[in-house]
Amino acid sequence: MPSTAFGNVLFSPSLFSKPSLVFQWHERNFAARVGSALAQLQNNQHKEIPYEEKAENEQEIEGIDELKDEESYVLQLPPNIGQAPGIALDPLNRLVLFHRSGRVWDELSLGIIPNTTIAVIDTESGAVLEEHGKNMFYMPHGLTIDAHGNSWLTDVGSHQIHKLDKDFKVIMSLGEKLVPGSDDKHFCKPTDVAIASTGEFFVADGYCNSRIMKFDREGKLLSQFGQPDSSESPRNGEFLVPHSLTLIEDLNLLCVADRENERIQCFSAGLEGAQHQHRRAYVPTGTFFTKAENIGRVFAIREKEHFLVGVTNQDQGGQLESQVFVMDMNTGRANSFAKGLENAHALAISENGDIYVSQIEPNQIVKFSIATNEN
Repeated sequence: MPSTAFGNVLFSPSLFSKPSLVFQWHERNFAARVGSALAQLQNNQHKEIPYEEKAENEQEIEGIDELKDEESYVLQLPPNIGQAPGIALDPLNRLVLFHRSGRVWDELSLGIIPNTTIAVIDTESGAVLEEHGKNMFYMPHGLTIDAHGNSWLTDVGSHQIHKLDKDFKVIMSLGEKLVPGSDDKHFCKPTDVAIASTGEFFVADGYCNSRIMKFDREGKLLSQFGQPDSSESPRNGEFLVPHSLTLIEDLNLLCVADRENERIQCFSAGLEGAQHQHRRAYVPTGTFFTKAENIGRVFAIREKEHFLVGVTNQDQGGQLESQVFVMDMNTGRANSFAKGLENAHALAISENGDIYVSQIEPNQIVKFSIATNEN
């Protein structure tokens, strides 16, 4: 099997076992391609990096040591950092966690969280550099950081999304606090946000409404699409928990992790001023283009250099194990690794191709360091 380029990262063919599952990547209105095989990583051993308490006069935590190619590392989080359903890398390559402190999502999850809910982590040392978000959130969920360093967060407890500046001050909030709804002014447990360079942004809404909403830079609703499943065989454009979004801007595509339907669906993004980049910009926002099906419950997706990275948990039938996958969107070919990585909820990709995955129970971050072309 040939090596697979991931930006400037190269996945060595020696890392993968024989094909075990066909990953169908369906196309519409442009060249049809069928994926080759999802292969499993042969060596799935993690090197655990324990959390160490920081002395009063110590500025950094000993933690992640020099990374070696083709290895994974587990960063144990400090006790005050709870479930981290949202993670992202900021422009300084610091890992930002949107976490729930001591809260878990159950019938007792009431009231605002009094503790910090945002942590900024040094990706080399594991040190907690900053903490923010006291008395701001009810049930943290999704986190995306845009090119300007603004953080976009979804709070499924308050039914809101928030835009925070680089100092983590709120500069925009949408949705009525603690009031769920399905009209143009409300959300119901929104899950994720994707932001274009034009300032337009998309919201996955979410656990209740099964829709995608598109806004301009000022937060004015432009359009929406999607609906709940109408049958046991869901149609294109139907969702059962749209859980994660990723925007491939130069292709004018918005991809949606349709979690409980165990698939990824991609639609025209219809971005403003993008007509010169791709003919798909002339197609109305929300027009279905392509999908990947039967891949397990997809919790998170992110894209880099036309490579779609995702994390799945076990499918409803128990036939597909949880895993991380990387798919070349130009060919449909995919490889998977970290087989059996349970309860993965979010991921982030660095500029050099390192992949960070957050797990819930155990509450930890796994970093996959992959061999680069320079080696």
